[in-house]
Amino acid sequence: MRKKVIFSLYKKEMLDILRDKKTILMMIVIPLILYPLIFAGSLFLASSMLKASTSKSYMIGFENLADEQAMVDAFEHYKDDHDYSFVYYRPKSGKEDDEDQLKKGNIDAYLIESISDNRPYYEIAYMASENDSQTAAGMIKDILQDIQKDTTEEKIKALGLDPAGILKPIDFAYRDFSSKEENAGYLVGMIVPFLLITSILMGALYPAIDATAGEKERGTLETLLTLPVKNLELIVAKFLATSTVAVGAAFLNLISMALMGLYMINAGNMGSSSSLDLASFLPAVIVTLFCVFTFAMFASAVCLSACIFARSFKEAQNFTTPVMLVFMVGGMAGMLPQLTLNSVTAMIPVVNIAMLITEIFKFHFELSQIAVVLLSNLAYTAVAVVIMGRLFSSENILFGDAAVSLRLLENRSHMKDKQIPGMGDLVLVFALLIIIVLFGGLLVLRLGLWGLVAEQFLIFFVTAFYAWYIKTDTVVVFHLHKPRITAVFAGILAWAGMYLLVQLLANVIVGLFPDLSQENAQMLTSLWEDSPIWLMVLSSALMPAVCEEFAFRGFMLGSFEFKFKPAVAVVLTGLFFAAFHMSLLQFLTIAPLGILLSYIVWKERSIFITMLLHFLNNLTSILLEEYQEELTAKLPFLAGEFNAKGAAVLFIAGAVLLAAGLLLLHTPKHSHNK
Repeated sequence: MRKKVIFSLYKKEMLDILRDKKTILMMIVIPLILYPLIFAGSLFLASSMLKASTSKSYMIGFENLADEQAMVDAFEHYKDDHDYSFVYYRPKSGKEDDEDQLKKGNIDAYLIESISDNRPYYEIAYMASENDSQTAAGMIKDILQDIQKDTTEEKIKALGLDPAGILKPIDFAYRDFSSKEENAGYLVGMIVPFLLITSILMGALYPAIDATAGEKERGTLETLLTLPVKNLELIVAKFLATSTVAVGAAFLNLISMALMGLYMINAGNMGSSSSLDLASFLPAVIVTLFCVFTFAMFASAVCLSACIFARSFKEAQNFTTPVMLVFMVGGMAGMLPQLTLNSVTAMIPVVNIAMLITEIFKFHFELSQIAVVLLSNLAYTAVAVVIMGRLFSSENILFGDAAVSLRLLENRSHMKDKQIPGMGDLVLVFALLIIIVLFGGLLVLRLGLWGLVAEQFLIFFVTAFYAWYIKTDTVVVFHLHKPRITAVFAGILAWAGMYLLVQLLANVIVGLFPDLSQENAQMLTSLWEDSPIWLMVLSSALMPAVCEEFAFRGFMLGSFEFKFKPAVAVVLTGLFFAAFHMSLLQFLTIAPLGILLSYIVWKERSIFITMLLHFLNNLTSILLEEYQEELTAKLPFLAGEFNAKGAAVLFIAGAVLLAAGLLLLHTPKHSHNK
């Protein structure tokens, strides 16, 4: 690559971006003006509402009170403790109904007295749909609690007893060992990651759209491609320009958030900012800056890769919606108390950045985790840049229409029957599936295995509904053909061979990363513990076999086949299927199996074979967990217990079974109608 050429192209891209008013708006106006206005306005509004609610006089009434004047005197006595102000409603005639006056707004709330178990019983009548009525009801409740407390103490004293000893036989208090810096860091770590990730994404989004779809819409992309520059030089220039803007937007947001943070600390209950040791946050700020750089590059590469499919600025905005959804959901990871930064979450894009920033502001520094997060983001960026380079090298993608469509945006009445989903449809469906998995975890935590059943049903429903809505050619896309008996047998042989090879691979990975196996084992144990075997099979074997295969070996593979060569379609489906499980160990072990299953469906044109194989694979895991001692006693390799000789035997057996299954699957060959 020629540095001078790249610099010239970079300068041109930056000038084009900075000429765009939308980019300037997203970079400067929003972070420096809108965010402070939102925060300051929220604080002012909350303070004003609180002050107004306590300073206002509320009209209250009484009904059926044995001694109304005594109650009024009690209210007058206790109201000063709370800074409340009351006006007492006096009916003009005996015919006035308190309930009617309450509904008309003449009374904010009123108190009804009756006798229950030989003691006074009070009801507070109010309108939950009216703010003033709710506030007045709360004030009456506070006064009654004061009366209840003092009356109780007086009766205990009358018996010659100690009220404190009876009402409070024990006492307790909190002792917080967290420093002010740790408390402030906890709050910052909850809020900053989401805002920072969002600002980086927004900073990268508009320049990426302008550098790709904008160039197409203006007709300048063709001119650029005719210049004596290499595609790689053009790509690097666009990537650097987009990253520069994303980093700039992030820094402006950091400055804005820092200023607002100091303001909120001074305005809050944490004391003045001078009482905080701001220098203690310096390591966290430095790590955050590194996170900004690495994540900005990753976000820029992803946005450019997504936007290159669009033909216009408007279409690019629609097309990047799934990207925004995934990034924003991942950015919320720091707000979830169940999630922690470990060897698994440190490898999940977007989530790892959010979790790292959250942890370092809590003063939890682990250099190994910081290195894993930063290096993994650099690796993801490199992969995204390579993909972006391939996309820029394809004239069909740059100037064609076949691969760009997001058919969901079309009017359904104008859609053709039996059409194939576009790349936009694939991206959107995969994003929806990831969201289902992320939020499905909450269902699993609450409902256990039934939550897993619900999650799998949502995966099936979203895929099926989307395919129906865009009038997909169901039989072709989902490979709904009857399989041959020999193909079923061949698939079982190939799966058995791959299963043995994956056991070897998993053993090697666990040896390198022992924490991964422990985390997965804990998750499985917590889900399956004390559950009936039929529910385990239904939720963890049968439902995934049907629903996940329908989504990946059906919708995704059936769509990829029409966009790429067979080998690329098969590999991409397997990798997306592995990434869907959002676990490093599962990604490395599921990817080979996912590629094999995709190949079997492509070869035989029947998804029913891989549904069976998926079921057998998950059923084996369930049986191994349920009958671990019996199975591992006879087959010790299932527990990863084998020496070098056993590993060699296992490898040979797996390779032979895999080869035999693939050879049997190849006879006879089938034609593929696309």
